[in-house]
Amino acid sequence: MAVPFVSRKRLNPRDVYAEGKYYPAPAYIAEIGVNQLAEEISSSTTLTPTEVIGVLRSLLLTVPKFMMLGYKVRLDSFGIFKLSLKTSEDCKGYEKASAVTANDIAGIKVMFTPDSMLKNKLENPEYVKLDAKYINDDDTDDSSTGGE
Repeated sequence: MAVPFVSRKRLNPRDVYAEGKYYPAPAYIAEIGVNQLAEEISSSTTLTPTEVIGVLRSLLLTVPKFMMLGYKVRLDSFGIFKLSLKTSEDCKGYEKASAVTANDIAGIKVMFTPDSMLKNKLENPEYVKLDAKYINDDDTDDSSTGGE
């Protein structure tokens, strides 16, 4: 299975006045939804697509619940989901732990660390370059297509 990619022009964040250069970037062909995932999973299990959708929806309700309670959620062979806190712009850090308050928090992010089994499945793929005009990717610059 080959991983599709396109050429994408990127600016240098260290030199905003420099001309952008082209780099490889993943080509996102489209999105796959829950119904399509359910059909695919159903074909390799004894569950019906409707049962798979029920399990996936339950998972989407349960994982955030436990993360909000302070748990890391491990899905065996897939990875770990956990929360990370974003600090507010005016939070510069404190000398004493007791000075930190909830006002120093600007929001939360969901972090995902893939399990080694998932990483191994993604190791050493082949790559195939696509013409960007054929993919459904809003970030693609049409001038980044074509050959080398």
